[in-house]
Amino acid sequence: MVFVSISFVFVFLPLFLLAYAATGSRARNLTILAFSWAFYAWWRLDFLPLIVSIALWSWGSAHWIERSRDAGRRGALLAAIAWPLGALVWFKYANLLHDTAVWFGAPAQGWSAILLPIGLSFFVFGAISYSVDVYRGTVAAEPSFVNYATYQSMFGHLVAGPVVRYEWVAERLRRRAFQRAELVAGIERFMSGFTQKILLADTLAPLVATGYQLAAPSAADAALTVLAYTLQLYFDFRAYSSMAIGLGLLVGLKFPENFDAPYLSASLSEFWRRWHISLSSWLRDYLYIPLGGNRGGLARGCANLLVTMALGGLWHGASWTFMVWGLWHGGGLALERLWRARSSRALPVALAHAATLGFVMLGWLLFRAQSWGEVATLAGALGGRHGWALSSAFAASLRPNQIVCLLLGVALVYLPALLARAPGLRSRCARLHQLGGVPLWLIALWVLQGRTVVPFLYFQF
Repeated sequence: MVFVSISFVFVFLPLFLLAYAATGSRARNLTILAFSWAFYAWWRLDFLPLIVSIALWSWGSAHWIERSRDAGRRGALLAAIAWPLGALVWFKYANLLHDTAVWFGAPAQGWSAILLPIGLSFFVFGAISYSVDVYRGTVAAEPSFVNYATYQSMFGHLVAGPVVRYEWVAERLRRRAFQRAELVAGIERFMSGFTQKILLADTLAPLVATGYQLAAPSAADAALTVLAYTLQLYFDFRAYSSMAIGLGLLVGLKFPENFDAPYLSASLSEFWRRWHISLSSWLRDYLYIPLGGNRGGLARGCANLLVTMALGGLWHGASWTFMVWGLWHGGGLALERLWRARSSRALPVALAHAATLGFVMLGWLLFRAQSWGEVATLAGALGGRHGWALSSAFAASLRPNQIVCLLLGVALVYLPALLARAPGLRSRCARLHQLGGVPLWLIALWVLQGRTVVPFLYFQF
């Protein structure tokens, strides 16, 4: 079950809200938890014990960490993260390691592919951050398992983020009051995300699939494919994050913003402060800084960047293309740091923005590819290997609504920059958004009737 489905919007969510409203304040977290586990079990009941066991282990081991002293605390921390991290490695990377071993000559017989439970990566990162924060003394171990499991399992962010840290919601897990303004804001955010997903991201999805399936795409085919995927990924994941934030607000929980106009960035470091903010900050605080961060000199800092981004790439998917994508960004961040350390000259803002966006878009080619063959095909096409003009095959697949979505998507990417320079326009756009929110949502519902539900792209991670 996904958020952009009839079963969720008209069955699951209304039943949940009715049950939540009818529950006393002391038992509302239990209601959230019960519905969250039901939401997960709707996908696969047999994987629910895995999710529950990780929550139980992380909750119990946090108290172990808190009671331990000196060297015992480190041992308790290692034990706390061993089970969730071990589960992630097994379910997410066992197939990759097996396939790699086969490529090097190991026998291929006797192996059954392991299915990755949806949302496991996000769930495990939440468990690890909680254990580390208790170890650091940033937060106290949560006395109530129900409260902790609600934080871990809340269906709004369970399967595709944001990567929520316990400290961000700890206070409201214990006590929160109904606020009409938050309820209204939550409904608006959910509807906005729903609309973006259906009308923008899902409309562009077939165009992207066509571009990656072409045997000999032209440069124009490849460029439009990369542009379409750049917009599809952004509006798909931003839509999910917006819906997750909205669902949280409906029950008085505040989740962090996950995007801040990332495609307006004028440097890679700025891009990663704006894109998937909850993940990039997690990688910084729980991987990059423990590795040594900027300590130890420029070379050590660049090496830490490469390791962090390579592991961040692998976190996104069990494929070496994801690791190379991470190294692509890690290398770019390292070169950017070296440039700043050795040159006082700054590129003009427009040129810096174009270079950053071009670098990011080329990286998305790796991110989307299912094989090295696809990478080679699209990369060669961008260099003009099969001509420069739009091919007849790609042109035949291009629909008017997709052209509109491409233009609208680019306009929405640059809208925040325009509003920053024209304050008077901001109020008019806000008013237009208020007036158009419900009609656009109804149109999205109508469009959904004629489509197969497209899962969110980050479900695979």
